Amino acid sequence: MIYGFLSTVAWIMLLTSSILTYYSTNTPANSSRGHIILVRAAHWLSIFLRRLGKLIAIFNAGWIIVIGFFQFSSFYNRCFCNSNMMGFGKNAYVIISLVSDELGDIRAAQIGGFFFSAGAAMIFAGLVRLMIVTPP
Repeated sequence: MIYGFLSTVAWIMLLTSSILTYYSTNTPANSSRGHIILVRAAHWLSIFLRRLGKLIAIFNAGWIIVIGFFQFSSFYNRCFCNSNMMGFGKNAYVIISLVSDELGDIRAAQIGGFFFSAGAAMIFAGLVRLMIVTPP
């Protein structure tokens, strides 16, 4: 849930940054002083949101990779982590081992997640491309 929340926050920041960048670069030359101040604020806010969004995305990807390494290197495969010590005390035990059927499901979920994220990135790039106004 933390991964999903952080990735959504990063996506919202990056989307807002691209909208503010578009707003700050496409302003008329004969704007009032107050409008120019808003444009400059939008420009600096877009830079801040872009950098913070990328930083959150990098952190989010990094900790998921580290958690995956810990899981597949049996770091979490200990008596305390595999059991319900709070409920059963010394009588608690859980046997967790990955079988080949589960590895196939994990691989399918990883491949599906990759294609869904690539599709979302392509749709976003296409929408940004549609918003770009090219000079004649």
